[in-house]
Amino acid sequence: MPYVSKAQEAYFNVNRKKLEAKGVNVGEWNAASKGKKLPARAKKAGILKAGKKTVKRK
Repeated sequence: MPYVSKAQEAYFNVNRKKLEAKGVNVGEWNAASKGKKLPARAKKAGILKAGKKTVKRK
């Protein structure tokens, strides 16, 4: 599964030991994301802006 953002990639690589103890294969994530252009931060899912109001989707 590839990373969604550079921030997520940095978090995974900084906390590699902790995540691998939980069963996450960080090397697999790195390989899946290699060569992809990632945004610095991911947009929040499920939130749409309608004018000045913020509408949450379920």
